[in-house]
Amino acid sequence: MLPSLVADANIAFSVVRFLRSQGIDVVYTREEGWQYYEDKEILANAHAMHRFVLTHDSDFGHLAVYLKQPTTGIIHLRPGARPSSEVISDLRDLLKKEVDCTPPLIAVHRFGRLRIRRL
Repeated sequence: MLPSLVADANIAFSVVRFLRSQGIDVVYTREEGWQYYEDKEILANAHAMHRFVLTHDSDFGHLAVYLKQPTTGIIHLRPGARPSSEVISDLRDLLKKEVDCTPPLIAVHRFGRLRIRRL
């Protein structure tokens, strides 16, 4: 099971809807009016809410790893700019995996492969 999430604006609403249908607690930046926030603000909001950021954007990892911004966690779905159906297929695969989501961590999922970096 995935942890509670903040879905970045680059995540399609159909993906958010799918996650919610699977019982995942998702706050969507577009619904919250955060779609124009800078990544560091979204990361800070997610951390304050004890949620992971779900994104297609590698900038979140840069903020957490190199700039040492506090984070609960980041799930980076790669590559971005793919049809929602493919992203949902990736998430179905990810939901089947037994993943230790003990924060803080960055998880990168790409074509069925999951890499986890503990922070």
